[in-house]
Amino acid sequence: MKKEELTSREKRRRRRIRSQITAYVTLLCLIIMAGVGVFFGVRAIINGLKAYDDKVSGALSEAETSVPTEAENEAIQSSQESQTGDTASAIEPEIDPLDELVSALLQEMTLEEKVAGMFIVTPESITGVGKVVQAGEGTKTALAENPIGGILYTEKNFKSEEQFLEMLTNTRAYSEYPLFLAVQREPGSVDTFGIPATAKASEMTSSEDVKTAFMTIAEKLAGYGINMNIAPVADVVSEEGNTSLQGRTYGSDAATAAPLVNAAVEALQEKEISAVLTKFPGEGSINPNQGMTITKTMEELKNSEFLTYQMAIQNGVDCIMVSNAKAPEVIGDETPCSLSSVIIQDTLRNSLGFQGVVMSDKLSDSTITSKYSDAEAAVAAILAGADILFVPADYHKAYEGVMQAIADGTITEERIQESLMRIYRVKYKHALDNVE
Repeated sequence: MKKEELTSREKRRRRRIRSQITAYVTLLCLIIMAGVGVFFGVRAIINGLKAYDDKVSGALSEAETSVPTEAENEAIQSSQESQTGDTASAIEPEIDPLDELVSALLQEMTLEEKVAGMFIVTPESITGVGKVVQAGEGTKTALAENPIGGILYTEKNFKSEEQFLEMLTNTRAYSEYPLFLAVQREPGSVDTFGIPATAKASEMTSSEDVKTAFMTIAEKLAGYGINMNIAPVADVVSEEGNTSLQGRTYGSDAATAAPLVNAAVEALQEKEISAVLTKFPGEGSINPNQGMTITKTMEELKNSEFLTYQMAIQNGVDCIMVSNAKAPEVIGDETPCSLSSVIIQDTLRNSLGFQGVVMSDKLSDSTITSKYSDAEAAVAAILAGADILFVPADYHKAYEGVMQAIADGTITEERIQESLMRIYRVKYKHALDNVE
């Protein structure tokens, strides 16, 4: 059969096979890079190569066995020629190679592993240690038993640059699946994680200043292996506004703040550190002394905070954290924003068009734990549309609550798969950069 005689259906089929093989080749590269590290060794390489060979063999076998016969081709061509109407409507969209890679990886995961992969927790919560400053056999066992999606480190986990680098390197090597290794490091006058102090966000007036400050932060974090920063703050706040945000935001005017927030995102993500905007829909109007309540209406938010989020969304921010505050003027009741589909699905996803990773605020906050159990909060966050369940008070209870909700039909496995696809698209977004 000559190349020019191939039907459009056959061409599409072959493109899919080539994309699949490309994904497997990329997977091989990732396995080899991980395997040749100090902590994986030769055995990991052998296992990776075997898995790769099996998958590529399967793809090639599919290519060989599914080639249509000449008679089948004639039938297909005859059927296509007999169709009428708009031809363009019948054209299948090209398959995204990143989606194929992620789908192939997720096929290897059990449901239990996928659910665990939705959690970012502290290292103490899975090891049972009061203060984790190293990663040894205890961390290795904890990660084998709890294949979580990420770990949040704070200043108490940092003793020195050498200690922090070694701990993160070991932790990454012990995990079967890629982790988000996260910190919260904003610009400011405090020296944390060995990063020199900078001007506060409120003192910066140009995108260049912001990008320089965040590039300093990003370069240091990337050197440790950190790949997620819970920053920048995307709120706008006046001098009379939320006192807890004073100095941490880029002012009270959203039009001025938006490009500065975007510059911070660019600096982080250029170093392959996922930026996490905080905290949607905006906490600038909160008076912490009068309860965690956002007083702005939807219209007021659209003309203020949403402007900062929209610019960052349009420029590809990886992740957005949703506040635990109440927003009765928007939601219509006292549900925390992090557990509200009105905020996550209707507003953030549908109205603002965000298709990246949605992260809950800390589920261990008293605003959540005072009204919800760990299980209830985790389930509610997923039903509302959250992808990452951030630092529950008790990870094990939250995890078991989600598994029970799947068992009784409250949450579907398809819903879990949706979140894992978004999470792993971010984790592997650079995997195909060098693949032609």
